[in-house]
Amino acid sequence: MKRLRLLLFTCLLIVGNLVHALEVEPFPKNGSLTDIFNTNCLQMTQSQQMLKAYIMKGLGSNFDDPSGSLERAIPAYDLRFTLIRKFFQERLKDHPEAIAAFDKAQNIWDESKIILQDTPSKEGALKLKANFSQMIPLLLQGSKPAAEGGLELLSLTGKLCRGPMKISIDYLLKLWGAKMPDYEADVQTIIDDFHANLKELQANKLNTPRTQDLLGQARKGFLFFEMMYNSKTRFIPNLLSRKADDNFKIIRSIKAEYKKQLQ
Repeated sequence: MKRLRLLLFTCLLIVGNLVHALEVEPFPKNGSLTDIFNTNCLQMTQSQQMLKAYIMKGLGSNFDDPSGSLERAIPAYDLRFTLIRKFFQERLKDHPEAIAAFDKAQNIWDESKIILQDTPSKEGALKLKANFSQMIPLLLQGSKPAAEGGLELLSLTGKLCRGPMKISIDYLLKLWGAKMPDYEADVQTIIDDFHANLKELQANKLNTPRTQDLLGQARKGFLFFEMMYNSKTRFIPNLLSRKADDNFKIIRSIKAEYKKQLQ
């Protein structure tokens, strides 16, 4: 029976590879402001996905093909970064702080791209974690003056999506043996922020029964990460990676529903 359960679990993981591999969609040509704003939010979240793949590769895992995923994702992400930056800098010429924010973000990404392409190391992962923690707010700052008509909702859903990703990254780094003296405080902050962001989204007037249901699913999914953090059990990286990606799919569905009403 144990062997049968193990075989079934392995089959599910193999099938899951076809669904959960990291994919960076191209920049939306002739997209609306809502489309590009959403793509910039996706840029923030997918930096975390690439970091997770980098760590999984460093842990020696082949789950969801982290090596191949990074090889495909980095150039696609790089091109999309350039096009997003160009879009907002041309649109926000009267906002020098926004232009400067994207310039700083570009410098951070250029450094991070080199690390992502190199052999994974604990030091590299911690550097990427620090870099992306600086880059994400800059991407938000660079697009913020263009936020209108409720586009802040898309930023808030992005924050909700990154919560489980960040916990996963911290947990995987800890499993790898990386030095993380502020681990407990960092994770508690992530948990608190997730609940605050969720509460704000649930109270939004644009919600429908569909979005409320999806937000409920996101809340239930997040219970896994809270349980994992408080558990004495050692969770396997593959399961953790899958759970984070499952949450990513739920939040993207919520974003799609909000986009319908914003356009």
